[in-house]
Amino acid sequence: MKTTGFLIAIEGIDGAGKSTLIAALAERLRKKKYSVLITREPGGTSFGQTLRHLLQHSSEKIDAKTEFLLFAADRSEHIKQVIIPALMRGDIIISDRMDDSSLAYQGYGRGLDRELITTINKWVMDTVVPHIILYVRLDWETALQRLILNRGSLTNFEQEKKDFFERVIHGFDEIAQQKDQVKIINGTLSPEEIADQAFAHIMHFLESKKI
Repeated sequence: MKTTGFLIAIEGIDGAGKSTLIAALAERLRKKKYSVLITREPGGTSFGQTLRHLLQHSSEKIDAKTEFLLFAADRSEHIKQVIIPALMRGDIIISDRMDDSSLAYQGYGRGLDRELITTINKWVMDTVVPHIILYVRLDWETALQRLILNRGSLTNFEQEKKDFFERVIHGFDEIAQQKDQVKIINGTLSPEEIADQAFAHIMHFLESKKI
């Protein structure tokens, strides 16, 4: 599949500052006259929005395997309906989470078979791979304080215990060491400093590829 677009995935635990970073990057890229699409997993499609609400607010405990398969279903729709068409148009796509989140949360966090998760992710993503992955790294204590301060309430995922998030962060760390396209950004920096570093990574890639 030949495309002219550019796919950026923003990864990290909730509270790391992903949403703030995405807004800042989109603004800077649009000022440079790039066509930018912001999306997210789960929730980048109407189907995904339904799954997002179910996963975050269900009153019933969802089995770990079911949880991953719901994310995979969302990812499949997201790739087909949103990502591939945007890549074909030549857009710069900024996605809040992609396949690394499933590997970190359901693989490392929940303890599911990581090789199987990777295989299913490749299948549903239909050869699509982010050109660059920006991993905003932050410890769970700081992230939790931010979430409570900013929202006051927590989703089902955010109510998990500290050891779960330590496994998730360890997962993101290991993934970052295994993928050349991952750029790690210190989440304790100011929002402006985080945006500066992330934007520099993106522009270096765009300029090297003459995009």
